[in-house]
Amino acid sequence: MHTTSNNMVNSVIRGAATKEEAQHVVDWFSSTIEGQQFLSDMLDRDAYLLEADPHVGDSLSPLQSDHLYKKIEKTIYEKRIRRKTFKAAAVLLPLLLMAALGYLFNDHTDMFNETTYAELVVPKGEDARLIFQDGTEVFLNADTRIRYPEKFGLRKREVWIDGEAYFNVNPQHKRPFVVHAHNTRTVVTGTSFNVKAYGDSEKIQVVLDEGKTSFQVLQSSYPMLPGQQIEYDKITGRTTLYNLVRPSNASLWKTNVVYFYDTPLLEVMKVLERKYNVEFHVQSPKALEYSYTLTTRQATIDEVLDELHKIAPVTFDHQENKVYVSM
Repeated sequence: MHTTSNNMVNSVIRGAATKEEAQHVVDWFSSTIEGQQFLSDMLDRDAYLLEADPHVGDSLSPLQSDHLYKKIEKTIYEKRIRRKTFKAAAVLLPLLLMAALGYLFNDHTDMFNETTYAELVVPKGEDARLIFQDGTEVFLNADTRIRYPEKFGLRKREVWIDGEAYFNVNPQHKRPFVVHAHNTRTVVTGTSFNVKAYGDSEKIQVVLDEGKTSFQVLQSSYPMLPGQQIEYDKITGRTTLYNLVRPSNASLWKTNVVYFYDTPLLEVMKVLERKYNVEFHVQSPKALEYSYTLTTRQATIDEVLDELHKIAPVTFDHQENKVYVSM
């Protein structure tokens, strides 16, 4: 590292640098291999400090930490410079340096750009698996849309979902993971749970497999324990908590299992439309009076329809991507 650059970093840390000098330091971090190595070494040092004292960074505001990190990472990405891998969204920028830069810059400079988001849309007939930079794993069911920041903040991890997803959240007790679904929030630190929140459904359902979580809607918060399901009615605003015998049944879909338990035909059709990308056309409204209990693995749409026909006197005529329902 050049002596002048080293002196400039120290000047920023002491609070004696100008905004131009501070910007030069940020550019050096993001545009040179030498600067990235220097920053990475400081990150390793601060990771050690955090392990020794988890409160060492409490004095830094979310504005300083989150926005500064995103600015540097965004610049590094745009310039496509090879560098030592950062600790993804869990990284803590060098503490003294961050505090100094946070003092020198404010919201009116280009250093604090707004968070940028990415979106993944899973079409009908497909599913997907997503792994975030913090190690959190997400399984996405058919006809699901998830929106997430390109980089998680240092103090929170947030995503927005319309559809169904199963989350294996990497434990970070000081950095909660928040799943937004319509006007609800599911807040966890490290846990496994299923969220079903399709826009065309009247209900939002969360089933907890492991860990602890808090389901929040409006001004109310409902703590959940493993084996429990919470159901929120978007029409009435009513929230109900259940204890389940087999909570894992709610997420059988991610292993390509079609599972129904006393499920009305109308809901059965919605599930199959998403999974197999077909359209149901009801020619006999009386057929909607039936409910179905069924478990089948890796079945085609025709195999599922045959099983349904064995359960109730309802006929399913599959033609191309349409299914006609009659009696």
